[in-house]
Amino acid sequence: MSISSIWGMSAAVAALAAGSPTVAVAEPIPADASTVAFVIHAQMRNWLADGERGLWIQAGNLRWFYARFNSVCRGLNSTNSVVFDTQASGKIDRATSVVVPGRGRCTVETFKPSGGPPKNRHADVALQPQTQ
Repeated sequence: MSISSIWGMSAAVAALAAGSPTVAVAEPIPADASTVAFVIHAQMRNWLADGERGLWIQAGNLRWFYARFNSVCRGLNSTNSVVFDTQASGKIDRATSVVVPGRGRCTVETFKPSGGPPKNRHADVALQPQTQ
């Protein structure tokens, strides 16, 4: 992928992000032949649940990927601990399962590059003061 196409995609993503504030879903970036669709588990930086249907995963190079499950992954949106079952490969990809402790195993259906979680995903959440 050339530098000009990367800048073009970055400008397009920025324009979309600055546009309609009602968009709340980050769609996967279309993969081309040069895109590698996996994350080395040891180099994973972050993950964030997308409800119970998917998971954003950030690689060590700060690129985001989106793993969509083949069915609802119960408990994913209410946990801060998951296990990535990568078998012997050590790669998080389409062959990976995510285990939610006490809930079960969730099988990844698709794994694609993504723009990451939407920046305004908490826009409709009203902040409340904490009570002791």
